[in-house]
Amino acid sequence: MASVDIPSIDFSKQPDSKDVSAAMSSLGFLFIKNADVPSQELVQDVFAISKGFFEGESLEEKQKVSVTVQNRGWIGNKQEALDTKVHPTGDLKEAFNLSKFTADGQPMQPLPPTLSKHVNTISAFMQSCHELSMRLLKCFAQTLQLPDDYFTSRHAYDSQQSSILRLLYYPPSNISEDQRQGQIRAGAHSDYGSLTLLFQKSLGGLQVQLPNGEWLDAPVVDDAVLVNIGDLFDFWSGGRYPSTVHRVGLPSGPEAAQGRYSIAYFLHPTDDVLLSRIPIKDDKEEQHARNSVYERFGVDADEKMSAREWLDRRLAPTYKTRKDE
Repeated sequence: MASVDIPSIDFSKQPDSKDVSAAMSSLGFLFIKNADVPSQELVQDVFAISKGFFEGESLEEKQKVSVTVQNRGWIGNKQEALDTKVHPTGDLKEAFNLSKFTADGQPMQPLPPTLSKHVNTISAFMQSCHELSMRLLKCFAQTLQLPDDYFTSRHAYDSQQSSILRLLYYPPSNISEDQRQGQIRAGAHSDYGSLTLLFQKSLGGLQVQLPNGEWLDAPVVDDAVLVNIGDLFDFWSGGRYPSTVHRVGLPSGPEAAQGRYSIAYFLHPTDDVLLSRIPIKDDKEEQHARNSVYERFGVDADEKMSAREWLDRRLAPTYKTRKDE
């Protein structure tokens, strides 16, 4: 494994935009420390709610709220395959995807009993995640010499958009120690949206792929939020902010026999926002384009599509089954 460090920035006060952008434009990952939103109390509350669902909800109730074509609901173990070429049998995890709530705090999807009684807490957490994301987007806009609200206005929380809060559970593994080498809990992939906020607890497992192909073990940093750029923002920014491939490995030793929990907030723009490349010229223009998702996904550099069209294109090969809403 590589020995590169993921950069970290203190958000107890407004950070320097250039520092944030420099960190995100190199590795595509960044630890945020001392952010006032979401509060640590709120984070721990949502972890407790997540555990109550995955370990306490019946299979019958979970199946009633299976994931839909709108990317909402429960995803069963091995139902999702993030790397269909290397791990076609599916990822060793469960997940529950929550879309934003209505203005009066009501869910926009059916919820199982263990989640429906916590809608206020979940809604507050999602809004806090969105608020923190807006601080990051403002930094990116300033560095690119765009209006401060260039990105934030295109990610309005009260708009029709596809941001998702994902509760994640990686069940304990009974695979013997001598067979764990190379075993993966979630296949190698890059995220689909603008950016992702990841909250980890106790157990790690996330691995980030470096430009030379080596894998970097991402540590679990107490009270910190791990941020990474998604493919949509890579595409939108012309490769200036790269989305980085990552995966979740199966740890060795006794940790493999423990369940792992994490929470991810996937930020997406308003569905009808057009993602034509931002016309910014610099002396690294061609290098940005070569390293961007244009090359990885065969997207023409001048292609235009809406944020929702981009997401649908990426989701289509991921799930084995999805139901209509």
